Amino acid sequence: MALEQTVDFRVVILKCMQSRPHITIAICTYNRSGYLKDTLKDLAAQTARRDSYEILVVNNNSDDSTSSICDRFSQSNPDIRFRAVVELNQGLSHARNRAVKEALGEAIYFIDDDVYLPADYVEKAVKYSKEKPNTLSAGGRIWVHFDDEEGQPNWIPGELMPMFGLHDLGDEDRIYPQSNFPRGGNMMVRKSVFDTFGLFDTNLGRTGKELLGSEEKAFFERIRKNGVQLRYWSGLELNHRIGNERLKTGFLKKQSAGIGKSERLRVKGSFKEFLKKLAAEEIKFAGSIILAIFYLFRLRPKAALFILRFRYWVMIGFLRG
Repeated sequence: MALEQTVDFRVVILKCMQSRPHITIAICTYNRSGYLKDTLKDLAAQTARRDSYEILVVNNNSDDSTSSICDRFSQSNPDIRFRAVVELNQGLSHARNRAVKEALGEAIYFIDDDVYLPADYVEKAVKYSKEKPNTLSAGGRIWVHFDDEEGQPNWIPGELMPMFGLHDLGDEDRIYPQSNFPRGGNMMVRKSVFDTFGLFDTNLGRTGKELLGSEEKAFFERIRKNGVQLRYWSGLELNHRIGNERLKTGFLKKQSAGIGKSERLRVKGSFKEFLKKLAAEEIKFAGSIILAIFYLFRLRPKAALFILRFRYWVMIGFLRG
């Protein structure tokens, strides 16, 4: 009798191992239930085999309708492997680290909670992961969709579109240049990388309404130094949504200052690194002045002004820490 129970137990384990999803689609969210609902709607319409992936939502203490949105999605899509967990430690890096610990997939695809996904996104993600097993980390292409605008607003210079999520290295798959790296709205990292080199720095990244950043940059710099090659996958693309509230001056100022503050945090404790980063920011400021003059000659004064304000806000954020 004991032998039969042992055999049955092994069979159960084997079936569980066989049923593990190949990839995890991880979404970390905080008080964005309206956007999350649309993102989950796109995920429900994916062409990929249901047993090849799971969807994992990490609710970072949202006090809106995020929980009910997740409950309804789970009930309406019983054929989709879906889980929602709550991370009590506030901050995007905490939420992403929780996703790493919870993920069942061997490859974790992090996407934002405010994206539009083509119907074959997950199918391509699974295909990339299976066909390129030696790629430990990769980033996909990110387009920008302005919800309340027809195309890119004229006052946003092309050079600052990455601030709104744009990430496009062209139509060919390639290795990332040293000056670039995958973006958190569309990136893949295999669990083995986290097991070997650690998680995201919880001192960096957005925390509630504080718009910090640089956690991705710091993470990718760390694994790069340890020999991990970063790949750009052009075919893995999605659209990042920008609502009208993110185009208001107050939000842009806070976001820009957060970029500067994050860079200051990265050099905390090293006066030498602080001076190097300060010099780099001063060079960028000078470059922004030249760029602003260029836009003035092109009769785009609002774009010129935005470039100068952005660089000023970043510098203030850096100096104030």
